[in-house]
Amino acid sequence: MPRYRITDEYELPDDDDDDWQYEGKIYRRRRRPPAGLLAVLAALIAIGAGAAGLFTISERQERDSFCLSCHTAQHRAYVDRAQASVAGALAPDLSSYHYQQIHGQGGELRCIDCHRGDGGARHRVDTLILSAEMAALWLAGQDDQRLEKTAITTTVVNGITQTVPQTTLGLRAPHLSNAGCIGCHEEQLLVAGMDNHMHNMLPAVYDAWKRGAPLIAPRDAPDPQAVIALGLTRYETTLQCSDCHQAHRTLETARFLDLQAVVKPACEQCHRETGQGPAVVTISEE
Repeated sequence: MPRYRITDEYELPDDDDDDWQYEGKIYRRRRRPPAGLLAVLAALIAIGAGAAGLFTISERQERDSFCLSCHTAQHRAYVDRAQASVAGALAPDLSSYHYQQIHGQGGELRCIDCHRGDGGARHRVDTLILSAEMAALWLAGQDDQRLEKTAITTTVVNGITQTVPQTTLGLRAPHLSNAGCIGCHEEQLLVAGMDNHMHNMLPAVYDAWKRGAPLIAPRDAPDPQAVIALGLTRYETTLQCSDCHQAHRTLETARFLDLQAVVKPACEQCHRETGQGPAVVTISEE
């Protein structure tokens, strides 16, 4: 019996062709996901992982122990001072005094409360960026480990005047601590009148008032309503709360203010920048 061979233009796929999938009696070519979709998925995974990492760091920054896990010796000294003050020792600096007073009233204070600004999204991002910068400096061995980071050349410790290295470093992000100060001391800052002008004339205080924070008349004002109606005037100055109130500097004064070496120059700087007030300021310590 003769054998016939039928040929045409169609061929069955080879058994080893992975691009084909048998479905019933029909072979169909498998669809490969487009490269763009894979890129999008990879980007979403990376974004999710990054967000999770930022959330973890942000949450752990709420604990002083986390701050100490990578910060240097001077930061451990600041926390040791605070813990000693909470335990009953004399507070040597303004930061420790805050810890002592707030814990004594049953409250809680943490490092991050003074270093994350107003707690909003923008300041939170600024805090994370600052943390990354400080971590990079620490890893490179270029972080400043001095306890007294001020522009002064002497400090008083236990009644003895000591020379300290001068630095103009100051705060890397003063607006964050400035917002932290205002968050707790808004009422004191918004007391109107000349006696409190060193506070209520700061741009950040003016901004708080414009956002709706109430202005407060001083207790001895003969016409409180007139003082409040007068409002505040915005003065452009670079001064921040930390220019006078140095949280981590040891000072044996009732208000932790170095009136002559720190406050006086700050007053004169503000007068120069705003064009208001005397060029030379005299501060009495009586």
